[in-house]
Amino acid sequence: MKKMNKFNLFFVLLFAFAITACDNNNNGDPLEPFANNNDRIPLMEDYDGPLFELSFNYPRIMPPTPVNPPWQQAIGGGEITVENAHDFVLALKDLIEEDMRVLIFDYANWNAEQRGWYNQPWLADIREAIYGTYEGSEFPADTFEASGLTVDMTTHVLTFYDELSAFTVGNVWGVDALNPDLEEGQAQFKEGAVIIKLAFQTASPEQWPVIEGAASVPLFLDPNDTGLSTVTDTWLFQLDIIVKDSIASPDTTWVFTTLVYDQDAEGDAWDKMVPLGAMWGNDPDINSAVDDSPLQENWINPDAPPYSTATLGWGGRLSGPNDGAVASPAVVDGETIQNVPASSCMSCHGVAEYELESFLLPSPSDPEGTDMPTVDSDGNLVLFTPGSDDWNRWFQSRPGDEPQEAGLIPLDYDMVFAFKSLPSWSQATGLTEVDGRDRPYTGLEPLTIINRIQRTYNGMFE
Repeated sequence: MKKMNKFNLFFVLLFAFAITACDNNNNGDPLEPFANNNDRIPLMEDYDGPLFELSFNYPRIMPPTPVNPPWQQAIGGGEITVENAHDFVLALKDLIEEDMRVLIFDYANWNAEQRGWYNQPWLADIREAIYGTYEGSEFPADTFEASGLTVDMTTHVLTFYDELSAFTVGNVWGVDALNPDLEEGQAQFKEGAVIIKLAFQTASPEQWPVIEGAASVPLFLDPNDTGLSTVTDTWLFQLDIIVKDSIASPDTTWVFTTLVYDQDAEGDAWDKMVPLGAMWGNDPDINSAVDDSPLQENWINPDAPPYSTATLGWGGRLSGPNDGAVASPAVVDGETIQNVPASSCMSCHGVAEYELESFLLPSPSDPEGTDMPTVDSDGNLVLFTPGSDDWNRWFQSRPGDEPQEAGLIPLDYDMVFAFKSLPSWSQATGLTEVDGRDRPYTGLEPLTIINRIQRTYNGMFE
């Protein structure tokens, strides 16, 4: 068995933990897809505020497609470019500001469904009780040593779908979420759909000075996997907003945007969430291994805080500090290299398909035909040669109805479907028929990962 050091593959595991099957939930029923949390509830003496309630009454009638939406108005109704991307990102931030201020600063008055935001089912076992977040990634302190991080920190994320994107979620899951429907493009999102993801992290301002003044929310966490959760302060440091817009982005039909916390920006904690960047394609015509030409389908804010640009992806493509695009260490052409930018927001999400047959970073599959990456005898991720034909399969600008692997079901860049809810459904129910075919999920599984790392993650996935 190949042994992994504790942090060799933290970026592998940042995705893998999320597909634990829902075999424990609020009702004690292993087939309750709409349970709220992992059954761990804080005592009133420790926390007397509201708890997370899954929003799953998805629209059954398609909401109207937005006409001349604000993000399009911001760029004059045409395509997004490196020149106008900043305005595009700010328009998306403005679009969700009212709702996010309630969620972050006035949680007692938050009601997701009333505000038109929805969640995916089948994730109760990994959701904590207060905000419904689940673990995103685990970073050793030296990842952000240059910005003063002194402790290992963990991120916790929460994804919401607006009414238009939730219409697609409902098309896939139906009323009971027991028999997902992926036929005839049911998983393809509609024009104008908006999806957001908030990322909170556990290092305090004393432990990581760059997040001084960031919005803080309590989560009910068990950081040492003792079986005893505690109310834990966390701080918002990244917010992703993606929108389906074939006018702005005719090749992929999506624009991915990321905001990060900047303590030096003016205003309150919400105002200090500033653009890191945007991407609407993977710049496949620019082979960054040999060509340092400026990217044309990515824009990075030159004024973004330095900690946030330390984790940009291959060739400077967009990737936020929560996203794990830098493999550390990794093996390239037989040589172990400490930090290898190996991904981007869209190259990772581009493998969203069922069943997964490609890992999220450009690594050979082991075994072939699964999303298990290859590791060497020391547990380091083995990557394809940057810029090679194999590597470049991850860096194409495909529309979301074209899978990376021929013959699989494309899931329109949505990794919650691909890497969380659908695998959890399959594992919880034992059902494998999707799209009229027997499609057993063969990808990353928590127990497989635990065995491969010889439990050096202290039972993180149990």
